[in-house]
Amino acid sequence: MLVQVRRRPAFGSFWNEISEFEREINKVFGNIHRDETATGHQLDRYYSPAIAAWENDDHTALMVELPGVKKEDLKLSVENNVLTVTGSRKRHATPEKSTWLRNEIRTGDFSRTVRLPQGVDTTKISAELANGVLRVVLPKAEEVKPREIRIN
Repeated sequence: MLVQVRRRPAFGSFWNEISEFEREINKVFGNIHRDETATGHQLDRYYSPAIAAWENDDHTALMVELPGVKKEDLKLSVENNVLTVTGSRKRHATPEKSTWLRNEIRTGDFSRTVRLPQGVDTTKISAELANGVLRVVLPKAEEVKPREIRIN
């Protein structure tokens, strides 16, 4: 799934509607990527984690919700101005002599792709995983940062 980060807040409500439409489509077709386990539980093979994005004069930032995902199970890459977050969330084991009553925690492989805004300095991208949230900072190149022009 390709998501484009926009710089103009005027399109905010439009993108909210697109995101809502995407969620509804996933409700209808989400079971395409599921396997039935031997115990009858649904196990996701692929999913797309939720993201949030914002920007200021210096950088654009992304937050990717990844509860239960370890740093070593994540990969972050940039190619052709596209940032890709991939990884895997392991299924929780049940204690001995226990069975699942309900499990809504999505597990399996995931991927999220974001087209970067123009002017990101890809050599200075940084990322940090804390409390189940991956925060990616995309610094703006100096030539695209707003600047004040002094009048003589």
